[in-house]
Amino acid sequence: MEGAIPHDRVKRISGDFLKMVPESADAYIMRWIIHDWADPDAVTILANIRRAMRPECRLALIEWVIPETPEFTVGKWMDLHMMVLLGSRERTAAEYGELLNKAGLELERVVPTASSLSIVIGRPHA
Repeated sequence: MEGAIPHDRVKRISGDFLKMVPESADAYIMRWIIHDWADPDAVTILANIRRAMRPECRLALIEWVIPETPEFTVGKWMDLHMMVLLGSRERTAAEYGELLNKAGLELERVVPTASSLSIVIGRPHA
């Protein structure tokens, strides 16, 4: 946290998201985090975030979202890489939806970006 660039609209808090997440943020943003974890731990992380969220809060996961089609993408190569190194994986939009659902969240939408990453937006179940 010492090296984090300060910003007056962002509060940085360190911790262990496998145990708990600070409550009452307006948004939770995670970049290249969930792809590091197999499904059981990914659900634990997401469920901890869900417990901390207010109804109007959103979760933004910045990750590769693997297409369901057969064409090559860098994310598919990274999926193999993550499986071999960490026993984890990249996921499709439907798989992110399933993970979010298991954690008490729902997939609101997937926002493509100009990069190879997408923003997976989750919200508490209505």
